[in-house]
Amino acid sequence: YAAVRGAGKFQFIHSCGDVDELFDDLIGIGLSCFNPFQPEVMNVWELLPRYRGRLAFHGGMSTQKTLPYGTADDVRDETRRLLALGADGGYIFAPAHAVEGDVPLENMLAFIDLLHEQKGAP
Repeated sequence: YAAVRGAGKFQFIHSCGDVDELFDDLIGIGLSCFNPFQPEVMNVWELLPRYRGRLAFHGGMSTQKTLPYGTADDVRDETRRLLALGADGGYIFAPAHAVEGDVPLENMLAFIDLLHEQKGAP
């Protein structure tokens, strides 16, 4: 990681599961961004503020609960809360993992529509 950081590049890794005990070590060796930010196994509300400025996170929207089993209003609420959490930086809002076929179309549209309402959205 140090060689890549030394070349002015960023390191992004994917590691499923609750690995937050490794974040300090990963930051120490030069990690820039971690994915997936899984709310089912990580406290996204605690981790982002703790590591902001040292490690960026990618993900956060529940693909195991909210997207497949919540209502469109649940999706909008979680999206708003996550966007507010990441407003100070260090966060790339996205589904925590791959979006599977069990996600209702109205939930994906709620997710997408709310993102298009954000300042600077295309």
